[in-house]
Amino acid sequence: MLKWLLVLFTPIVFAHQHNSFGVHGLALVNVEHKIIASHLPLPRGMHARQLIFEVQAQEQQQKSLVQLINSHPLVTFAPGAFELDKLRSGDLVRVNGHVYQGHFERGGIQTLTGLTLKVKKILLDEPVAEVDNGQYYIIPLTTNDCLLVHKIGHLPSFDQLIQARCRDHATLSRLLDSMTDKPLAKTLPLKLEFVRSLYLEIQDFIEP
Repeated sequence: MLKWLLVLFTPIVFAHQHNSFGVHGLALVNVEHKIIASHLPLPRGMHARQLIFEVQAQEQQQKSLVQLINSHPLVTFAPGAFELDKLRSGDLVRVNGHVYQGHFERGGIQTLTGLTLKVKKILLDEPVAEVDNGQYYIIPLTTNDCLLVHKIGHLPSFDQLIQARCRDHATLSRLLDSMTDKPLAKTLPLKLEFVRSLYLEIQDFIEP
């Protein structure tokens, strides 16, 4: 009896353990010498998650990576396939892959090969949900700098990362209402100082 139960349930357990296995591309940005990786989310399926974390490469590769990010508007990382849930839980702390100038799935140029990124700290881990657009997660990074991440909502939507000046972190709320459903540029509410838009993706979130 036990044998047949194992036969019946093992495929279900196996499928559950690997339902986040795939190629999870990353956008790489730099804020005050910190390299931030943002999982490239999609509206549905296993990629429907906003996962942002700080990463670090080996010393010489770190310098090359920072220079590349600072020199180009978009840098992405194409890793080998892995389970996103293991990275989220802390069971996976390193990812290997190649760095591209531009989007690695849209004609980007492979620039750095065989790079290993160490996951230093998870900054944001939230599912993509059918909510109103215009809310931004506020993530303190340094004493004076925050990362603002648009909370992807119902389509059409967008994925945006913004560097902002922010002080007195204790008084900051977790979410910022931008009072618009469009990407932000140059000005921010709540007296946060807009520094620059680090990343903006619209194509993956147009209305079907």
